[in-house]
Amino acid sequence: MLKEALTLLKEIVSQRDISFLVFIISLFLLSLSINLSTFTLIVALFLKVIQVLLKRNKLYVSKTLKNAAIVGLLFFAYIIINSISQTGFNITFKSFEKQYMHFAIFFLMPMLLRSKRENKLLIYAFFVGTILAVVYVFIFVLINNMTFNKYAFADILDIHHTYLSMYLLAFINYCMVLIMGKNNNVPKSTKLILAIIILLSFGVIFFLNSKAGMILFLVLFIIHSLPELSKKNIAGYVIALILILSVVSAFNNKVNINYKNALDFRLQVWEMSFEVFSENSFFGDLSLSEKDILNYKHYVNGKYYFLDSDLNSHNQYLSILMKFGFFGFIILLLYGVNVFRKLTSNTKTTDIREFFGLLAVVLLICYIENIIDRHHGIVYLTFFYNYYLVAIDNAES
Repeated sequence: MLKEALTLLKEIVSQRDISFLVFIISLFLLSLSINLSTFTLIVALFLKVIQVLLKRNKLYVSKTLKNAAIVGLLFFAYIIINSISQTGFNITFKSFEKQYMHFAIFFLMPMLLRSKRENKLLIYAFFVGTILAVVYVFIFVLINNMTFNKYAFADILDIHHTYLSMYLLAFINYCMVLIMGKNNNVPKSTKLILAIIILLSFGVIFFLNSKAGMILFLVLFIIHSLPELSKKNIAGYVIALILILSVVSAFNNKVNINYKNALDFRLQVWEMSFEVFSENSFFGDLSLSEKDILNYKHYVNGKYYFLDSDLNSHNQYLSILMKFGFFGFIILLLYGVNVFRKLTSNTKTTDIREFFGLLAVVLLICYIENIIDRHHGIVYLTFFYNYYLVAIDNAES
């Protein structure tokens, strides 16, 4: 992998694709520094435009990425027009940076990706950055006699444990496919190293108290092990499954009380979010920010203890429906159409497994968090969507 990465890096440097190199840095920094990651992403986009104007690069390397950008631009345009119609131009302009600007990444991200082979540099950089973030925090807490938990990551790197769990699960998903796939031609020594990394990542998720992360680890194991079951390996897989279930059970007992409290407040927030959606089901409600709308609803319903919590919906599906309505939700569903129409009998099994594993992670996390409202989440989502879109498209051709 290291040899392949160095070869690819030399090729990109020789082609003077500076925007792609800066984008690699941005993904590397995603876990380590949100400010530096955001800055380098903006620089990468700016350089890409310059390179296109100088005719050194195409705007999109494939028609599939172009279609993804069109869907993203359609969604972004819908949001802005919808906001202007509901609140007027002045209020939309004043709230643009805070409320809407980050959605531009939906149509900007496809510009930055290259071919399937070259995009591996991006995923390697992302994984290495995630590993370094975990190692850095672990060393920091040892030196400063702190507790290694989710609060340490929030204090030291300003990253919420849910996003870090998502990052680790993407890495676990990628490694599981390499280990369990029969036709991957991965040396046994490499598989052993990957297995150790998976176990260490699982351990970090355990210490983060991420219930969704623990459940998703189990889901990923089932997704990737079932297709490989045979008389020869079924005993090993059953033993591994029992061990995972034992750890998940122990984890559940450890955080059971906290989980019930978290679920209780989420249910109340979801109730208010659905009420907002039911009142504006077609176009949503953009009259105020999501948090302000929910705070008002809590006040009207006498739930004054929620007023100081400043909570969003904590459910990406409800968040989209309450803010953008059915029309906005349907536009986003076109992303699914764009990728699934590319799946054919020629698509590599490895790419399909990786994609569906990542899809399982995103779909469940979206059920408990608003991931597209933060740089940590929206970059993760748009990057991996376009990464696997290119992988599947290349496999087809």
